[in-house]
Amino acid sequence: MQTIGIIGIGNIGRYFTRQLREAQWPVVALDSIPERLQYAVDRGAMPAKNPAEVAANSDIVILCLPGSHAVEAVMEGETGLLSRIKPGQLVIDTGTSRPATAVHYEMSCAEKAAAFIDAPITWRSQGLIIMVGGKAEAFEQGKEVLTLLSFKLKHIGPIGQGQILKMMNQAILAGQLAVNAEIVEFTKQAGLDPHLLEAFLGFSIGETLLGDDFSDGGTLALHYKDLGYALEFAHDKGANIPLTSLVHEAFKQAKFSGDADWSQPGIVTYWRKLNESSSKGK
Repeated sequence: MQTIGIIGIGNIGRYFTRQLREAQWPVVALDSIPERLQYAVDRGAMPAKNPAEVAANSDIVILCLPGSHAVEAVMEGETGLLSRIKPGQLVIDTGTSRPATAVHYEMSCAEKAAAFIDAPITWRSQGLIIMVGGKAEAFEQGKEVLTLLSFKLKHIGPIGQGQILKMMNQAILAGQLAVNAEIVEFTKQAGLDPHLLEAFLGFSIGETLLGDDFSDGGTLALHYKDLGYALEFAHDKGANIPLTSLVHEAFKQAKFSGDADWSQPGIVTYWRKLNESSSKGK
């Protein structure tokens, strides 16, 4: 059984560690926050001091990082992954990064006879969906471990295309959330119980939008970052996505006026503040 290196023991890294150790896969773990690393060690993972040490002791390395900047930080430098990567080794980036980041590191790994694939994830009630960009043979190399970690897995196409599909996923989820947040607050302003939207009309709104607890789930900051990547990519391609631009602004306002670590439904506070301002102006 191959040894799996995991860099980043946040929400996703913890999930991966738990799944792999329950299936008896050997794990080498790294995180800059001691408490997170201890979580993996307590479940039987071997701790590493730096990315180079992960590369030296793993067959496949999984990155669970918040974006391109973090991927670059662990790949480069004297103790980066590239300094100790081995021929035949596979690096899998499961975070949401720029497609260009995946293209760059596929080439960098290939120079050392290793492989790199982008494999961003999205949660559903059944588990994780993983969308993979990269060479077919690299996908096959990582397929067994990715199958264990997901309920739905697909090779989308060449390097970077997993990240492109993830952008579309994030834009759709953010747009739906923004509409729901706006209508929940509109319904309240109109004097109706927003529960009617779900109970009577059958719309899936989400209870979190009705309260003030935004502590569970993906963060506003990360989703804002993802939408920023989508806008950059659209600009490069000459694509017009004005609605996504508006939603990006709503996420920005909620992030800066509230808490960047709130979960995505915290975007509803943007409309709450708008309505408060409107009420004061009457």
